[in-house]
Amino acid sequence: MGMAASQARFLGLTARKTNVEYEGQQINQQRTTLANQTANYYGQLLGMAVPTPPSVADYTQTVYSFNDGNLNNVITSLIAQGNGNYKVSYLSNWTDDFSIVSAGCSSVINSQTDAGENIFYVGKDQLKSLGEGLTTANQATNLNGEHFRLTPSMSYTKDGKTIQLVKADYDKIVSVIGKEPQLSDYSMEGLAADYKQTQCYSSVYNDNPNLQQGHIEHNLCKLIWDPNTVGESIVSSSGITLTSNRVAGLTSLCTDWGTASNAPDATTKAIKEKLQNYYPDLYQEMIDLYVDLVLYMNDHPCGSSGYEVHDYELSETNYDHNAITAASLLSRWESFWSEVENLKPENLYNEAHAKWQEEYDEYNGKYMNAADYTDVYTIEEKLYYDGQDEYLASLSSDQLEKLFNEEEQWQDQLNKIYGKPDNGWYVRYVKNSATGVYYPIFYNGDDMVNGFKTDNGDIHSTVKTYTIGEKQRQEEVKQQDAKIEKDSTGRFINITLINEDGTQTTYALTTNTITDQNAYDDAMNQYEYDKYQYEQSIQEINSKIEIIQSQDKNLELRLKQLDTEQDAISTEMDAVQRVIEKNTESTFKIFG
Repeated sequence: MGMAASQARFLGLTARKTNVEYEGQQINQQRTTLANQTANYYGQLLGMAVPTPPSVADYTQTVYSFNDGNLNNVITSLIAQGNGNYKVSYLSNWTDDFSIVSAGCSSVINSQTDAGENIFYVGKDQLKSLGEGLTTANQATNLNGEHFRLTPSMSYTKDGKTIQLVKADYDKIVSVIGKEPQLSDYSMEGLAADYKQTQCYSSVYNDNPNLQQGHIEHNLCKLIWDPNTVGESIVSSSGITLTSNRVAGLTSLCTDWGTASNAPDATTKAIKEKLQNYYPDLYQEMIDLYVDLVLYMNDHPCGSSGYEVHDYELSETNYDHNAITAASLLSRWESFWSEVENLKPENLYNEAHAKWQEEYDEYNGKYMNAADYTDVYTIEEKLYYDGQDEYLASLSSDQLEKLFNEEEQWQDQLNKIYGKPDNGWYVRYVKNSATGVYYPIFYNGDDMVNGFKTDNGDIHSTVKTYTIGEKQRQEEVKQQDAKIEKDSTGRFINITLINEDGTQTTYALTTNTITDQNAYDDAMNQYEYDKYQYEQSIQEINSKIEIIQSQDKNLELRLKQLDTEQDAISTEMDAVQRVIEKNTESTFKIFG
């Protein structure tokens, strides 16, 4: 082989070796990536929770119960309070024998009178409007004990004169006994605060202190005197009479200080009326202050300022001139307004309302002469039935009254459960052939007028009916005080309920073990699902690992091939290298 050919061959082998080495590096990197993926999948396997089947014990509990007559009580909670005391909650279950229940369907015939009134029949039996259809034969008794037979229109005739009675409703009673007291009637809230914001009030403090008594007089003048009344008099607690000589309508300081910009008439009038009507002691205190103020100002006139008192007459002036001072008058003035602001109206209101309620109760539920509301009557109502219904015709007046009350209760129950129909409820009394006892069948007036519609809008030829029957009821009692007695094994055997009034009742406890089969079945179904999901996940991860392992095996085989190829290239390169060295040596000998 020539020198040039050998060197070219060597270079080609070097390039091939480099490519083999690079490809080997790429394969090793791919195998590393596959190894990381495999590790991640194994990590997922290790992190998966193995589903465990539910235990029946987890859905089984011990239940304690006790009976109280027809009530079966199941304890739902026991919270220990120490010293054998507990807070107990329990469910009371009983059978209500007088509930509204379904009575099936019935065909109803709807007929109408000439006036358009609906009349309903089931066979030959006419349905009666629930709560109606009975006639009253009323007898009125007035406060003197006289009796009068009433007509259905609530009127009676006496001495050839017809008296019409009306129900003693709220408005009519109030027209006799007066309006109902309100807390706001007695409250001074806001009035004193409003007044103290006026210029009239602030002038007591902002002007010359020497004129202070004059400004207090101006304030009290408006609260005591009526500027349009001549000759008013007030009397102090000490018996001194003060009489006003002002001319009616005279514009004076007394009225000027009561203008809207200073002390509004509505405010001063409200304060005066409430003090006079509801707080007479405080009103008298204000009068005493005013009389003493006038006495003091007579002793200490204000000169030509216009504040001297010249419009009043005093019944006497024999008093202790040293007992009244400017400081004491100001102190009493401030104390008066403090008392006004701190008045508590609740007690007065409660007392007045109780008295008013007592008067109201004397009229409430009775009847009044329509022409004279003070003429009051009680009404004794006796019911009778004059129709063709065999059952109603057999009842006495007292029995009819009882039935009428029952019908009102039934009607309330029906309205509460099914809603109040526009056309009311109807009833038919049916005799039980086995017991001979009559029982009611109820009909919805709207269904009979409009037809009973199903949920999809179809109209049935029959209507739903209802009756009185049995229904299971349940009520929960929470956090009642109780004591629990245990036997030697720690099992509860007796419970003592402690009532709010302190009385105690002991019941024997019955122990039952109850398994919530539905909850257990649900848990088992969930377990089977979780187990299936777990196995599916295992299979999916194992499949992915198998694919990765297969890919890695292929890469490993390829790497072995590259190793073999690299060995072959290395061997060939060594051979070429020796040829090159031999050629080089021969060449140097020729030229050497």
